[in-house]
Amino acid sequence: MHTRRFKTAAAAAFAAGALVLTSCSSPDAVDDEQGGSSSDALAAAEEFLQPWLGEDEKNLLVDEPLEAPVEEGLHIVYLDVGTPVNAVMWGNLQEPAELLGINLERVETGRDAQSINAAMNTVVELEPDGVINITLDPIFFESQIEQLDALGIPVASGSVMNTVEYGLPEAFNGPEWMTMNGEVLGAAAIARSGGASDFVFYNVPEFPFSSYELDGATEKIEELCPECELRVVDIPIAELGSTAADRIISDLQANPQTEYFIASVDEVQIGLPQKLSLAGIEIDGIAMWPAPPNNEQIAEGDQDATLSVDLNLMMWTVLDQLLREMAGQDYSWPDIETCASTLTRVTDESNVPEDPVVGYIAIPDYQDRFAEIWLAD
Repeated sequence: MHTRRFKTAAAAAFAAGALVLTSCSSPDAVDDEQGGSSSDALAAAEEFLQPWLGEDEKNLLVDEPLEAPVEEGLHIVYLDVGTPVNAVMWGNLQEPAELLGINLERVETGRDAQSINAAMNTVVELEPDGVINITLDPIFFESQIEQLDALGIPVASGSVMNTVEYGLPEAFNGPEWMTMNGEVLGAAAIARSGGASDFVFYNVPEFPFSSYELDGATEKIEELCPECELRVVDIPIAELGSTAADRIISDLQANPQTEYFIASVDEVQIGLPQKLSLAGIEIDGIAMWPAPPNNEQIAEGDQDATLSVDLNLMMWTVLDQLLREMAGQDYSWPDIETCASTLTRVTDESNVPEDPVVGYIAIPDYQDRFAEIWLAD
């Protein structure tokens, strides 16, 4: 565990001076000044969050039509790393695949280097028309990337931070996108806590995107609340779905001053409210990448909030990118705030999705819009 303190030199000097000047300053004056700082941070956080409240009309990230209809029977491989969110994303690909007559094949990669290498060798042997990769770091299959490239097989990625470094097409939700959403998490922590000053970030270091979310949250909290404190606690990926909640309970018991928590993935909150209650701990938090159980917990009033990701729109967008790569058609992503606020939204009990499995839908008629640009009947 490590702690990031956001006290500037000027703030530290003021604090030191305040000890000397207590005889000249009343406690009420100090309280008023602290209250003003807290209210300013709260107002700034709420203003920053406006694009992520889901109230503005949104558009597809790329809305140029394909130059030709998609050939029926294309063979596309989906790399499954075995997380609950990965399973949801696989499900979200079924509808567009049926629409376009695509033959989807799921290849389970595992999470260790040996399993990934074996799985990617299988992918190369399959010689598909294209590959979709969600979260799997290219560092684990660099040689297979070269083989796929030699075969003319493109790879489209989602939530992968180093695509360009390994010669892959740039993912729309790469480092800048993750950092921006990390800023949203930081601002939401301040806003939803009513201007708290002591936070913790639960980081999953094995997920490459997690560090970027942490960077964004750190930067935004420091910007809005220089006197705030943010601790960072790592949660091993192996504990997700098992003992992650227990690790959080232990941390909060050891740090009772913590007022609100942030997590890089919402899987850490699944089952956490019940364990918090049993431990007698009252604290709220927000994370990103909710699974259906998170939506259910929010609807039941057990979980405060989540940073929802429209996983349907995400997967249709990744597929759209792959189709353009396969066709050799140029495209470009919009600015990073548009990319981020189009797909993510702060969700709480007031706007929780009616269907926890379907989740957040950013563009109600997204299927029709994609069908139009894909020239599908």
